[in-house]
Amino acid sequence: MKRIVVALIAAAAVFPALAAAQTGTMTVFVAAAQVQERKDVDDATKNALKAKRDATKQARKDLEKQLKDQLGKKRDTWPPEKDEALYALEEAEALARADYEYRKIELKGINDSAKDIVESIQGKGTAGRKERVAWAPSAAEADLLVEVLARRGEKTLPTQLKPDWCFVLFTIGPGGKMDPARFAAIPANYRIRKGFGWGIYKIAGPSAESPVFKFETNNLMTSGSWGSFGCYGTAANAASAAIDRFIEDNHPILTRN
Repeated sequence: MKRIVVALIAAAAVFPALAAAQTGTMTVFVAAAQVQERKDVDDATKNALKAKRDATKQARKDLEKQLKDQLGKKRDTWPPEKDEALYALEEAEALARADYEYRKIELKGINDSAKDIVESIQGKGTAGRKERVAWAPSAAEADLLVEVLARRGEKTLPTQLKPDWCFVLFTIGPGGKMDPARFAAIPANYRIRKGFGWGIYKIAGPSAESPVFKFETNNLMTSGSWGSFGCYGTAANAASAAIDRFIEDNHPILTRN
């Protein structure tokens, strides 16, 4: 897939190698996926997507209730195979929800969010610099490749003039410097731990058709702060935090000899 470069730092060819030498740091390239602009889908497709979203949600709820009734509410005490069975339905639900929610594709929004993520990684604005992320000048020179797939906004009140709920959909996969087999060693059921302080949700793990992790982030923080001001920028800050945590959690696997 062709990719649109969204940012380039003049000194990028010099400093990434130095930064990457730090313990736990990896080089990352952020790009906007080249996709077709889409105002919406036809009614038949929309209804089919909605039906699939609702069906997967109900299937997940039914199994979750069944397992809780049988095994108790503390999921960490369940047998691993039961946890994995529920996780499979959770992922199916998340994918179906994303397919429905991201029916509209706006290229400008995708490019803007990719740029926002790059600036957040660099610590610009209100974002703190991500110490585990070193900028790579190209996908070929990066350990990890981040692609922004879509973004969307919602207005929760009739009086809202701008979106006050903002979401970014993106993937994390191997860059040109990363052996795909090494990246594939990360467990497909990897999830960013709860209580991290950002609105970060895993949508899907790698598969044969799509060997990347897919995440969605939003502008809701643990403090409960959210709103239209800086809405998309805060969702991008959450994305950069997710990238930073992904590196922290998986660095031992990705650098293992």
